[in-house]
Amino acid sequence: MLRRRLRALFGDRKGVAAIEFAFALPILCMMVFALYEISEGVICYYKLVDAANSVADLVGQTTTTEGGIGNTDFNNLYTAGQMIMSPDSGSTLKLAIASVTFNSTGKSGQVAWQVERGGAAEMTNAVTATANLGIANGSVIVVQGIYTYTSALNYFVKKPISMSYQAFALPRNMATIPCPPPNSSQSCN
Repeated sequence: MLRRRLRALFGDRKGVAAIEFAFALPILCMMVFALYEISEGVICYYKLVDAANSVADLVGQTTTTEGGIGNTDFNNLYTAGQMIMSPDSGSTLKLAIASVTFNSTGKSGQVAWQVERGGAAEMTNAVTATANLGIANGSVIVVQGIYTYTSALNYFVKKPISMSYQAFALPRNMATIPCPPPNSSQSCN
């Protein structure tokens, strides 16, 4: 009789699936939340890359008819960068845009102008970053984008993560892009 009851007790497996599910569910939820937070951070970084590249490309497309680029243009480019960051908040986007000019040998780069938007600090490495990109009597546009990513879940990634990216572009229609444009009331700040 005791033997039969023990066999019946150990042979009953009705609750095993529920117990296994209770152990597995928290682990699966943590994996889903971690995957979500990591993928959102990676997506945000690629948006930053896209924003910096787009702004550099748009500055590089300045035409001789426009004659250069000014303060209003930089404000519009910053707004475009913020829109690229959506649906994430573009309010923490910082952009530093500079033009580095080169001599007749394509060496000895100098910063011709530099503009910051969104509270960005001045780029200190613009000349060294473009050292091998110089062309004779030409210029290179450098855009440094900085973004602070804050997780929506705040589950694994509790602190904001600062990410940065530098993009480079050659002017397409002019050797160097003046800032501000000649004969213009715009400033370059």
